[in-house]
Amino acid sequence: MGIPCLAIFSNYRALVALFLVLDALFLGFYANTLSISPGEAKLFFYDEGALGKTLRFSADLFGRTNFALRAPFIALHIFNTLMIYLAARIGLSRFDSFLAMVLFALLPGVNSSALLVNGASIAISAALIFILLYQKSTILAFSFLFEASMMNGIFLAIWLGVLIYEIKERQFVLSAAAAFFFAVSIGIWGFDFGHRPRGYFLDIFGLYGAIFSPLIFAYFIYALYWFLFRAKEKIPLLWFISAVPFLFSMLLSLRQNLAIEEFAPYAAVSTPLMVRSFMNSWRVRLPQFRRSQKTIAAVLFGSLFLTLLVIFFHKPLYMILSDSNRHFAYNFHFADELAGRLQKLGIDRVKCDSERLAIRLRYYGIEKGGENRLYTTHAEGAEPLNFKVLGRTAATFYLIGRHSDFLLNLKERRENNETTIIQEPL
Repeated sequence: MGIPCLAIFSNYRALVALFLVLDALFLGFYANTLSISPGEAKLFFYDEGALGKTLRFSADLFGRTNFALRAPFIALHIFNTLMIYLAARIGLSRFDSFLAMVLFALLPGVNSSALLVNGASIAISAALIFILLYQKSTILAFSFLFEASMMNGIFLAIWLGVLIYEIKERQFVLSAAAAFFFAVSIGIWGFDFGHRPRGYFLDIFGLYGAIFSPLIFAYFIYALYWFLFRAKEKIPLLWFISAVPFLFSMLLSLRQNLAIEEFAPYAAVSTPLMVRSFMNSWRVRLPQFRRSQKTIAAVLFGSLFLTLLVIFFHKPLYMILSDSNRHFAYNFHFADELAGRLQKLGIDRVKCDSERLAIRLRYYGIEKGGENRLYTTHAEGAEPLNFKVLGRTAATFYLIGRHSDFLLNLKERRENNETTIIQEPL
């Protein structure tokens, strides 16, 4: 039995397709509101790997726009969302698989990976492809994951989960193969175990909470427990790929800081496990005794939507922050608007006091150099360029144009060998 309002959809393929289209349209629209960040700009201009080449190809195809920068990751997100549905069909009904797909697409961390330049979506794709291939051929699945491991060290945690799964299943040949590939991956990419014991447990725990939203994260932990101790069924491979990297990262966090992106993506593919756990509790009760389950579902999805509202509609936070730089998305705002303002002034080259800002402007066609000067802090003789959010100034940059009175006076003083006002060097 499914939820009545969705029971009218007999054609789940059409329902899945409709959801994917709506998800892509929303993310594509939202992508236009995010400027390139300093880290993304460095990848775009200097990364010679697959990631950098993909970004530059997209920019050649769509132009240097915000959408072009994020289009490959939106496409990969839509692919992953479909793959979650297919992976969930291994053991779940079509309705439950659809719920798992929706939950996956709504996770804050998954949405972030769909909009920001990072390797999380690639890790999720590899995990899901491996799970689906494993159902057809273990040799094919192991070959795929080994090839992926040779290209990036982010897949190390998958091998650990596969190793423990094969040991539990008493598949000694596959266990030996997984152990070998795990060792090879460590040998190629390495893993730093040499830190002095320092507690980062709460920091990593908090990051997982942000990736899932706090209450969904709590249910994720419960679902792992339910499969391990209460489920009357075989623990699936998906549990090991989700749980082992998560538990391993929490264990390591007791003594060292971690790159969360090497572990968290695999926890995100656990939504079929969470749906399986919840729907089991739902279906063993008669309709008149499901009030507690309805309350749990409402609270979980309510907290999830509240987190998503904060993520997607975060610009009003500028209204309450005394320092705009403290906004969690500040590095993804204003660069495209600033570049557009400069271009309207006929400026295509500028000296900037911030290398982080300069490389962002370069993406939008404002090269470094020339006689125009741009400051991120107040400078004498500079014209303020204000950018407002809901009527309040959220960011201000300071421009000294090559034809400004200040620069003309500065040149005249230099020609007369007079003392000049010292500006921050550019």
